[in-house]
Amino acid sequence: MRHVMLLFSFLLLGLSVRAQTNDVVTLNMENASYQRVFQALTELTGKKFAYNSDLIPEQPVNVAVEQEALPVVLKQILGSKLSYVERGQYIIIVPAEKPKKQLSISTRGEILDANTHKELPEVSVYEVNRLTSAMTDHFGQYTLTASVPDEVAFIAISKANYQDTVIQVTPKDRFFTVLLKPIQEIQQQNPTDTLKLVRFFTRSKVRKHASNVSLTERRLAQVSLLPGLSSNGFISGKISNVFSFNIIAGYAHSLHGVELGGFLNMERMEGSGLQMAGAINIVGSYFHGNQWAGISNITLQDFSGFQAAGFSNHARKVVGLQLAGGLNTATETHGMQLSGFANHNSGTLSGVQLSGFINRTETLKGMQIGIINLAREVESGFSIGLINLFKDELHQLEASTNDITPYNLSFKSGLNGFYSVISAGIDPHAGQLWSYGLGFGSQWALNKSLIASTELTMNTLQPLNSAFMDGFNSDLRWSIRMGGQLTKKISIHGGPVFHYYFFGRHGQNPQFSDRFGTNTLYHHIRGNALTKTWIGYEAAIRF
Repeated sequence: MRHVMLLFSFLLLGLSVRAQTNDVVTLNMENASYQRVFQALTELTGKKFAYNSDLIPEQPVNVAVEQEALPVVLKQILGSKLSYVERGQYIIIVPAEKPKKQLSISTRGEILDANTHKELPEVSVYEVNRLTSAMTDHFGQYTLTASVPDEVAFIAISKANYQDTVIQVTPKDRFFTVLLKPIQEIQQQNPTDTLKLVRFFTRSKVRKHASNVSLTERRLAQVSLLPGLSSNGFISGKISNVFSFNIIAGYAHSLHGVELGGFLNMERMEGSGLQMAGAINIVGSYFHGNQWAGISNITLQDFSGFQAAGFSNHARKVVGLQLAGGLNTATETHGMQLSGFANHNSGTLSGVQLSGFINRTETLKGMQIGIINLAREVESGFSIGLINLFKDELHQLEASTNDITPYNLSFKSGLNGFYSVISAGIDPHAGQLWSYGLGFGSQWALNKSLIASTELTMNTLQPLNSAFMDGFNSDLRWSIRMGGQLTKKISIHGGPVFHYYFFGRHGQNPQFSDRFGTNTLYHHIRGNALTKTWIGYEAAIRF
């Protein structure tokens, strides 16, 4: 057993260097060794360099760059024969050409806490090129066999809340003891990994690798049966894919392209492009593009584009369209929420909510269309529905009498400029009929006491003394009313009503329409259809 130290021990050099940002450098060196150049780049960027010294040319190198990105500088320094792989804070120098033959190297070891020397379980150990991985057991020990392009393998060792380490392994090496140094900054658990559905489909080993490893790599394509059983292996949670195909379920760092899943797609971080799943898409950060799912799309942060799901869509800020068979939820929406049952927006809606039953938003700056519409505040726009409830806006109960039914009850809700009306009435006396209707209206204050209003409603009339009549039997009413405020919450209203009545008499009681509207302005019978118009009245008290 032997203790392993890092490959990097650099002397302080009097170099003409000046620190910029983590990935942009200014560097001026002449006739310097590669080791000295790597040392300078470490001081500038914080990146640590690992390499097989046999690969590094002996001739000196010249470099003069001003405010250049680190990848550009490395390409200039390494030339055409060398390349590099970035793993977290480490940059590993590798041959540019892939060798025709791969060597197999096995390594064993134990990982200890540098302060307490206690064994560390669930530490990620992986070869940096092909990302072949292993994990330490309860005794802090691991065994790893990997195919490498050189006689030297670089093995990265990572654990959440510990400083990453890279060791160099050759076929002669047998056993390593590596000390990991704890870091004070505690890493927060990725929110995607806390979801029950993700935990059910993803093995704890796969999630632990994703939590431990600090690298992020982009690959052109991957195929997955289940998380861990994929071309990206157990470190799939740290890989960003351009094309991803998940037969049952997939688990990745991010998506920037196209992803198809038979059942479930899971991205720990962001996504862009097209994501389609037979059941569910989950994205832990933002998503830009199109999401399609048979059951649900879940984007934990902002979404822009088009979400379509058989049951539900969820995102924080939505810019675009949410289309769901059951439910759409968002914190803020700039666009449209369209659902078969309900839309919920806990912040500001700047756009349209359209549902088969209920819409809700905290602040309305657009339009709601549904049976029930709810908002705490209306900055602009209006709602169309049977019930529209807004804080400090119009929602009143009205008792009234008119020329057809002497006893009526209505509920009016919405805005003063545009409100909905639900009404029902009865004439138990000579008319022997009852009615029900829907419509909308608008009212405005002429002064502190006087109110003017107009309403348009469609009413169906039915007899009390016979069976329910099918077919057309509709009374379209347009009323113009003046009102006065009696108290803060009570007002009286009254005015003329213009009636347009249509009665399809086929199979119905032909004398039914004679019970009302006898002083007609217009009366016409054509076949089995009767139409007539007249002017009536209405008087009401609102509460």
